[in-house]
Amino acid sequence: MAKRYLALAYLKYFFIILFALILFFVGLDFLQAVKALPQSANLQVLYVFYRTLAGIDILFPISLVFALIALKVHLIRSNELVALYALGYSKKDVLRPLFGSALLLTLIYLFLHLTSFSYAKEYAENIKEFNSLQSATKELYFKYNDQYVYFGALYPLQKRARDVRVFDTNGTRLERIIISKSAYFSKGSWHMPRARIIENLQNKIAIKTQDITTLDGYKPKILDSVYEGKTSMTLLDAIYAIKLFVRQNIDIQKLKALLYYNLFYPFFAPLLMIIIFYFVPLSARIGNVNLFSFAAVAATLFVWGVLYVLSKLAFNATLMPEIAILLPIFFLFVAALWFYKRF
Repeated sequence: MAKRYLALAYLKYFFIILFALILFFVGLDFLQAVKALPQSANLQVLYVFYRTLAGIDILFPISLVFALIALKVHLIRSNELVALYALGYSKKDVLRPLFGSALLLTLIYLFLHLTSFSYAKEYAENIKEFNSLQSATKELYFKYNDQYVYFGALYPLQKRARDVRVFDTNGTRLERIIISKSAYFSKGSWHMPRARIIENLQNKIAIKTQDITTLDGYKPKILDSVYEGKTSMTLLDAIYAIKLFVRQNIDIQKLKALLYYNLFYPFFAPLLMIIIFYFVPLSARIGNVNLFSFAAVAATLFVWGVLYVLSKLAFNATLMPEIAILLPIFFLFVAALWFYKRF
């Protein structure tokens, strides 16, 4: 019963804190952006909705730790923590339902990143800048096998592009140019209806028109996110893009940073909870609860800030993602395991 009570109390504090942080985050952002938003009430509502999802993405992990701090302060001030220990519960017994709840919420958070939830921030910015959910990526140029591809404009949500040119090469020799006013993505490939083909034969130039299918596997969101340097991508798209780019011998450091960030970064919260729990005083008489609260919140913000800065360095390819993201999480795991064994 005590473990169930602790888990439910933790969840209650988590949702209260997350709601309060998101309300502050979205409210402040809306007040700053309201002049730049379109006059349409529907788009404004959509902007608030996607900003709320973006706020959840940012504030979810840190709310897990703040919920633990708030619950511990409540248990200490009400002497419930001392009562639990007096009934024979150990520190590990008290920690397990809290850590288990945080771990379950973290897994739910990871599941959300398998969906379009990952693009919430991008959608909100599109509404603010372009008065629409979709934005056009202009003048996109990239390499595919022995082809060099140019998109005049890419519309990732509509899965189409316009002013498309594909240059087929054989070493240093240009063999043909494919020109199409439009192209669309369907069944894993890009289709260019009635494309104009200019072939560079040995003694002459041949021009013909036909439907072309090319760029197998190059999803619109992959093109938009990777080549534009955006950090919004679902976990599945990131894994798919890494496999695709490995085959194309394209650098995948930024993609690995994105994958590591979405996959391992959220676990800093449950690990940090174990470390903070070690320093929780038994009662208000033994330790200074206000000092503990301040130190715990400050430590949480510090760790959160350091991990965020390191992840940005990894996204910019300044640091290797293994060093910027995986190594700090590994250190937190080792520290959490050491403190857990000392309970």
